[in-house]
Amino acid sequence: MIKYAILFIVCCFAGTELQSQIMTQGTITMEITDVQVDNPEMEQMVGAMKGTNQMIQFDQQHQKVTIDMMGGLVKVRTFQDFDKGTSENYMDMMGQKIKMESQDIEETKKQAKDILGDTKVVYDKSDKKTILGKNCHKASLTVDVEGQTMKMEFYITDEIKVPQAFIQNMGGIELSGTPLQTIMDMGVMKLTYTATDISNEVDPGFFTKPEGDYKQMSAEELKQMGLGGQLGF
Repeated sequence: MIKYAILFIVCCFAGTELQSQIMTQGTITMEITDVQVDNPEMEQMVGAMKGTNQMIQFDQQHQKVTIDMMGGLVKVRTFQDFDKGTSENYMDMMGQKIKMESQDIEETKKQAKDILGDTKVVYDKSDKKTILGKNCHKASLTVDVEGQTMKMEFYITDEIKVPQAFIQNMGGIELSGTPLQTIMDMGVMKLTYTATDISNEVDPGFFTKPEGDYKQMSAEELKQMGLGGQLGF
């Protein structure tokens, strides 16, 4: 009887140790590490896109995603509150300050899923990769968006748990792990986002909204300006 009791205690501690290895808050920095284009006329665009980074700060109630493009000329900050089920976007673009109206996270997911249709994510755990010390395996899918076919490959880890995997322009995709590398092949252009830094620390004030005079606009108004898809919503 004592032997079984000791075995039970050991198993409990082993389970606690395994659980503690999963990162449930912190900061992940992603960067466009490679851009390939078929059309020579698009080469100039490559220089502007390379170095674009995306920082994800999160705990299990909140997530903030900051996309920094064109050497800081364009910055987009997305604040997702999972307790309230809301998402807000603040954009600083070459002197303009725009705030996109608060969106319902579940409604946004539903709209994205309508676009994605019955697209399924295919997992291949035999295709492995280690990124910044985290064990990853491959996930992939092909999706048609507005007549354009896009192939996407991810290397995801089970060692980090973010509230929602943030995939630019593809908010409806749900992955079983956290992507540390994303390869988006749009035919004329192929982008690779790779994690360049991972920390289990997060600034206590990371969810503080920016101050300043931001002009409020709807998602539809942004799309009419030609900005929606480019900025990830």
